[in-house]
Amino acid sequence: MINLQECTTLQIMPEVLRKDIGVQAASYALWETAHMMLEKIDRAGVYGDIDVLPEQVVDLLAEELRAQYYDTTLKLKNKKKAVKKALPWHCKAGTVSAVEELTDLVWESDSVQVQEWFQYESAPYLFRILLETNMSIDEDKIEMFLVALWKVKNTRSHLESITFKRKLNQTLYYGTMTRNIGHIIITDVWKGQYLMDSRLHNGTGIGQRLRLQIREV
Repeated sequence: MINLQECTTLQIMPEVLRKDIGVQAASYALWETAHMMLEKIDRAGVYGDIDVLPEQVVDLLAEELRAQYYDTTLKLKNKKKAVKKALPWHCKAGTVSAVEELTDLVWESDSVQVQEWFQYESAPYLFRILLETNMSIDEDKIEMFLVALWKVKNTRSHLESITFKRKLNQTLYYGTMTRNIGHIIITDVWKGQYLMDSRLHNGTGIGQRLRLQIREV
């Protein structure tokens, strides 16, 4: 199979013509023109091939499709993901799967679980989100997420909490020390009778807990 973006007219010329400087120049000029046209053709698809679109077009497309989660400061790959998800999320807004997909996109989570109120004995129409992510958590990102969540969740349902779980792989060094203190009580100096009592104390503990209050959604 011939790749049009790599093929040149020089490759199909007879050997005797390939050495001609004029033929080489013409072949190169045709290849440059064809390459430019093929790039334009790829971008003409717009909706069908978002992956090849430049960032400026992706920004306009997000505005046109009313992308739920979108910001010009996002990375280009995340912008394209948000644009691709815009129409499907409009079609299934108000469902658990839409909330899960949005959460996965925003937080790049390894696993997402949306639990409704009857699944964990809470007040009616509340729900919570459990997710695993290694991304940094800040108030601006949470605010963006909540704005997008309002567009895809069920109107009657309200977010009660978000639980972030992290996987931390690190080398941990620790050590222990034992101290033994003995008490000798002499009861008979002449016979050398005595009582010995010893006490051993040790212990360790590590704990970390983060709680972040979010507004009602």
